[in-house]
Amino acid sequence: MGAGKTTFARALLESMGVVQPPEGSPTFALAHEYLCPLGSLIHIDFYRIRFEEELEQSGLQSYFWERDAVVISEWISLWPSFERAVTENARSRASSVWKVSLDFGNESTLRKMKIERL
Repeated sequence: MGAGKTTFARALLESMGVVQPPEGSPTFALAHEYLCPLGSLIHIDFYRIRFEEELEQSGLQSYFWERDAVVISEWISLWPSFERAVTENARSRASSVWKVSLDFGNESTLRKMKIERL
């Protein structure tokens, strides 16, 4: 909490040329969809989902399996088996999956960032 995930996501949305102003974290809406020069860009927040049934009922899987879109996911790590499935599905479709990890730095205003291609 508070490490800068939503701030990072907003900056990424803007850098990708999102047409509408980025909204806040989609914690309560679960997902926000935007248009950019690449097509659809979807920002998802898994934080509020508490049970696997909720994950299944939410329809969020369709963004990964059925859509041709760039997806930014916050808190997908709460669902490790789903995160693995997303990564495996992307690899099978020759898509790229990047994991960005943010954590607090030594000072309250600094953040540590790790970016890796999975």
